[in-house]
Amino acid sequence: MRLTHGRITLELHQLAQRSGPALLLLHALGGSSADWSAPSGALGEPTATWPGSVYALDFCGHGRSQRLTGGGYYPELLLGDADAALAHMGRGVIAGAGVGAYVSLLLAGTRTNLVPAALLLPGAGLDGGGASPDFTNKFPEFLMSRTAGADQHDPLAGALDLFVRPIDYAEAFARAARHLLLWEDGAQRPPWWEAARRSPSALALDGDARSAFRHLSEMATGD
Repeated sequence: MRLTHGRITLELHQLAQRSGPALLLLHALGGSSADWSAPSGALGEPTATWPGSVYALDFCGHGRSQRLTGGGYYPELLLGDADAALAHMGRGVIAGAGVGAYVSLLLAGTRTNLVPAALLLPGAGLDGGGASPDFTNKFPEFLMSRTAGADQHDPLAGALDLFVRPIDYAEAFARAARHLLLWEDGAQRPPWWEAARRSPSALALDGDARSAFRHLSEMATGD
């Protein structure tokens, strides 16, 4: 289905339709909604086992959503994309991978009346540009070296991985969120993730992604 966020038309896919609590899936940087349907995927293929309806969004510049013209990609823009999807879907939980995990944190801390819980998963775009500005980074060179091609995502969207993600910013959203689940696999996580993990609303999970989604389903109808 097609949604509008500002000047951009977004593609929201309904992957399953059931009577239980709804789930919104937010993909990693350079990915698309198709990432959640891979039978052998590391993210656990939640579509088959989720007890309610499942929606997966293509962020702007990804999948079948429009690319930006005359502007730049930044995490809060993707937050607006996800908010448009949530407005269509109504109350439900969120799961995001990579940059989608960061957007899930922002949305869970913003729409607390609609999002009882969010699951954060690793993936491309998780690290971002660090917790403080790095004036030696290659942001201008990055933009000059990219041109929009015919790939599944806009190469310019890669700039999303260069944006600074301050610790206190992440902490504020984590404190506001009702429940956060953070899937841990032993790998190092960026500072914003560690800050979110310290929040009273957060619960770190080990095991596989499928068990993480089972925990999320248990919180889907909670207060």
